Amino acid sequence: MIVWGSFYLWDNSASAYVDHEFAVSDIPGAAVDLIAQTTDKIYMGLDRKFYAAFFELDTAGDYGTLLDWEYWNGSAWKNLPISRNYVLDAISGVIQFRIPNDWTANTLTGIENTNAGLKTEDTSAGTAKYWLRVSASAVTITATMKRSFPFPSYGYTTPTRISQFLQLRQDFSTTTTPSKEDVERVIERVESRLDRYTTNSWKPNYRQDETYEFSRHGLVLKRQPAIKVIDLSIWNGSDFTLLADGRSQDYFVDAKTGIIPITRLLSIPFTYTRSSNAWGFGEFKRALNVNYVWGRDFDEDVAAGQVEDIITKLASADIISNYDYTNIVPQGTDRFALEQKVNFWRENADERMEELRSVRMWVP
Repeated sequence: MIVWGSFYLWDNSASAYVDHEFAVSDIPGAAVDLIAQTTDKIYMGLDRKFYAAFFELDTAGDYGTLLDWEYWNGSAWKNLPISRNYVLDAISGVIQFRIPNDWTANTLTGIENTNAGLKTEDTSAGTAKYWLRVSASAVTITATMKRSFPFPSYGYTTPTRISQFLQLRQDFSTTTTPSKEDVERVIERVESRLDRYTTNSWKPNYRQDETYEFSRHGLVLKRQPAIKVIDLSIWNGSDFTLLADGRSQDYFVDAKTGIIPITRLLSIPFTYTRSSNAWGFGEFKRALNVNYVWGRDFDEDVAAGQVEDIITKLASADIISNYDYTNIVPQGTDRFALEQKVNFWRENADERMEELRSVRMWVP
């Protein structure tokens, strides 16, 4: 799984950055404090654009009804166009947003009044990243975090790996044709095709308000494996009631298979006792509501190498077919014409893609 390239808490009282990169990477350990006063800030950076971020907390915070989420546009910090808000007020949650067109990579040199605590890679001597900045206008309870990770726009290969596969004279950059940004968009498209075709994914995805029929045996998530079930709720006749997670509670999650057994013999709907067959009819249709994050771990999944090979070949084929590559592709010593290579790459990728397809079945 792609983790944050950098994750800092700007501790204003200490006038220094606190490096939380190790704490957020899902390595067991103590939870770390987030924003403790209104002058503190969180900085999250990645080497590519991303469209969401997941947080799992040990202690839920209380920051009022709103946090300030910002991005760098090349000259100033601007408000992020949020599509799903999360204010660190629940044990786990996802913040989603539309990727801004003017989001610009930068370092953190000179952003705060000192660079104390920054890694060298995040100073002017390092490499620019895409950053989100989070601040609060009120702090009642300080959240403590167990882990966090981004939802990258692409994750199975990189422009550099594609340039190496094509044996180009130089890596993709802002001045090449196609540019690095063009190649990233190609990668996004072919990754979307692979995910759609196989009904699998090797990066995190968020499913919001997914509804299911009630069964005393439980349910099977439409997408698996589950990285984290954020919440499961049940319709009680007037609204959705949250159920408690845990074997000794209302339900538990088998993350690998996506099976969620119901551990209580629920006699719900609570206020509807006319018939035990009320489930599945009228307002009680689709009575279970789930929010969850799912996806395979690219670093651990046995198919990761195959996935990278498929995306690298499909992206390379699209680049050769659709862009003017003549200034960066070596010519004159090829054993096969580029057209033959492109056809071979696509055929080979399609064959391997078929091997990764999954069939979903109901397991009671």
